[in-house]
Amino acid sequence: MQTDIAEAVKYFKSIPVYDKVFREFRRKFESYGRLSGAVKIDAYPDDELQELALFIGTTTDALQTKKTLKLVQFEDALLETKYGDVTLLELLEAYFNESFISRKERTKQLLVEENERIGEWHLVYTELDDWFEVVQARTMDVQRILRLMREPNFEGKLIQLRLAISLLPTDYERLPFFSQRVTGNPHSFDLHTVEGKLLLHILRVKSGEMASTLSSTEEVNELLLKHFILRDDLSNDVSVANLIGNVNGIIHPMWKVACDTKSAWNVPLREVLKLDKARPVEGERVYIVENSGVFSTLLDAHDSAPLVCTHGQFKLAALKLMDLLVQAGCELYYAGDFDPEGLAMAQRLLDRYKGQCHLWKMDIASYEASRPMMDVSERTNKLEAINHPLLRQLADRLKQTGKAGYQEALLEQYVEDLEKGS
Repeated sequence: MQTDIAEAVKYFKSIPVYDKVFREFRRKFESYGRLSGAVKIDAYPDDELQELALFIGTTTDALQTKKTLKLVQFEDALLETKYGDVTLLELLEAYFNESFISRKERTKQLLVEENERIGEWHLVYTELDDWFEVVQARTMDVQRILRLMREPNFEGKLIQLRLAISLLPTDYERLPFFSQRVTGNPHSFDLHTVEGKLLLHILRVKSGEMASTLSSTEEVNELLLKHFILRDDLSNDVSVANLIGNVNGIIHPMWKVACDTKSAWNVPLREVLKLDKARPVEGERVYIVENSGVFSTLLDAHDSAPLVCTHGQFKLAALKLMDLLVQAGCELYYAGDFDPEGLAMAQRLLDRYKGQCHLWKMDIASYEASRPMMDVSERTNKLEAINHPLLRQLADRLKQTGKAGYQEALLEQYVEDLEKGS
């Protein structure tokens, strides 16, 4: 029998067309898990069709008309040859020198091997226990990680990640210096690298934040900061006016001078992180705007107003400052634009500071007063994510009109509120 197979393989390898046909047969088996169906032969040249026609006992014209070759037709023809004791499956396995398994079986086999490999890593890299459990759950957000794990050099990344988790800082450390300390390379955990992205995923698991995704730069920064890792603590800043900051229980002189001189200034994250308390000079209200022009104009009209300007999307410096204000018992009043992005920002603050954040002129009446004209109909699909009860009606109205309104149109109303302290 082995001699028959060897002779058959030798024969079919001597005629080029069979290599082409057999490769198509193999693909059929991988797809269906059995040798069935037909393969296309309409693009084969005449000499190859002639050889196939001769083998299966038909004419070239007949093959050209059908344009396909059935596997069962080929196997029946094989039975009529001197290799009739050799099945088509046996012939193909000998021809390619491999055991045929279907794609489904191959996937199952790879899954078993993958689980075994992760299980072995689980025992060795115990510092990553929780993370391995999340990866083994095979949710959608870990599919890319699973693909990375199949690469031959992945264990080298695990060694670095284990060290990173073991050596997480206990006081603020900048990301490049953390990378240098752990790996000897300041760029090892740059966030565009595979190692950097894996570290973020591990820190999400460690922080219990797997229910959400890191959808913004500041969410990434905040996650790192929870583990005392700083990305950028200088250009990441927030503008403030008439706020007092305490360090070690004592009013910091820079904050005091700014208040005494009624000066607005930009506070980098580096300085915000030094604070243990922040509050307005008077009262408990702090007004938050995201537009620097609005911020400055409000100060022109009311230079003692406690104001914060985020300069667009909330940076980590602004979020950490607002955290301190809320911890001190302050009430935040937020005014944003009447567009999908502005409503999303408002919702984020309402969710983050439940009960201590209030909307400032962000209702339907104020929207109409802003004389909305800018067409944002192509972006209104973003409003589907607005689900806070205080914003839902406004979101529906904006979606209905497709027009955005902006803070600048409400300056007189803002000033009136500041003067009344309401």
